[in-house]
Amino acid sequence: MDKKWICAGIVFVLLCLVGIAAYVRHLHHKKARAGVRSRSDIRKLQEINDALRPFGFSYDLEKDIFYSLKDAWQRKTGYGKLYDEMAPVMNMVIDCEPIYFMYDNRRWLIELWKGQYGITSGAEVGIYVEEEQKGQIPADEVFYQAVSEEEELPLSMTLYKDGKSLFQREKRHWWLTGFCLGMFSEPEDLVLRASVSFPSQGMMKAFLAGCFQAGYRPGEVSVRYNEVTLHFARPKTLQPTLVGKYRRRFIQRQNQWNCNLYLYLTKGFDGNLDRLYYLMMEYPMVFRMITKLGRSGRMLDKAGAGKGRREK
Repeated sequence: MDKKWICAGIVFVLLCLVGIAAYVRHLHHKKARAGVRSRSDIRKLQEINDALRPFGFSYDLEKDIFYSLKDAWQRKTGYGKLYDEMAPVMNMVIDCEPIYFMYDNRRWLIELWKGQYGITSGAEVGIYVEEEQKGQIPADEVFYQAVSEEEELPLSMTLYKDGKSLFQREKRHWWLTGFCLGMFSEPEDLVLRASVSFPSQGMMKAFLAGCFQAGYRPGEVSVRYNEVTLHFARPKTLQPTLVGKYRRRFIQRQNQWNCNLYLYLTKGFDGNLDRLYYLMMEYPMVFRMITKLGRSGRMLDKAGAGKGRREK
C-alpha cells in the first residue's frame, strides 16, 4: 500500500479520536453545567465552604468575597517581615504597611495590606504581638505571634478601587480580610480605609505614635475616642525589595492572564457562586488557585525559616 495512504489513514484515525474526545468532553461539561444549575444556592455554598475551610477561608455570597476564618490554620504561623518579602513567590503583588508600637511592655505589629492576590484583588488587617522580649532586635526583624482571642480588637475595613467601594467588613478579629474573585488590580489602584478600636487611651496613643513614626501625619489619621482610622493609599513605609520590579510585572501579567482564564472557563454563569461550584467540579486545579489567599505560613518553610514561632 502507498505510504501516503497509510499516513493519511493514521492522520484520519487520530483526528477521529481527537474529535470523539472533544465531543465526550463537551458532553461532560454540558452535564456539569446542568448539574450546577440544578443545585440550590444553599447546597452550593455549603459545599464550597466545606472545600475552603481547610485552607482557612470562607465565601460570603451576599458580599461576594472570600474572607479569613478566626480559627484559620494561619493563626499558628505567626508573622515576620520575610512573609512580605516572599509574597510575590505566591503570586501576591501587594502594598504593605506595618505599624510597630510598644504597649504593656511588649512590641506590637498592626499591619495593613492591599493588592493582587493571585486571581483576587483584596486587602487585610492583621494584629500580632511579640511573645518574648527581644529588645536588642529591631522591631522589623522580630517574628511576631498572632494575638490571643482575648486580645483581638474590633476592626473595620472598606476597600475602594478607582473611587468605588468594593466591599466593607467589620468584626472583632486578629486577621480581617476580604478578596474579590476574578478581579485584577494594581496595588496603586486600591485604597484601604481601615479602623482599629483599642481598649484604652494608652494603647490607642501608643499605636498613634507608631503611625507617626511610620510616616503618617496628623491630618492623615483620624481619631475618634479610642478608634484610629488610616487611609492607606500609598505606602509610607519601605516596601519589600527581594523581588525586583520587572519580576513583579511578570507576576502581574500571570495574575491578569489567570483572571481572564477564570472568566473564560466559567463563561455562561452569572455569579461567582455558580462559577466557583463549576470550577470545583470540573477544574479542581484552577479552584485550588483560589485557595492561595493572604500570606501563607508555608512561605517561611520554603525559605528554610519555618522554625519561628488566621468566622465571619
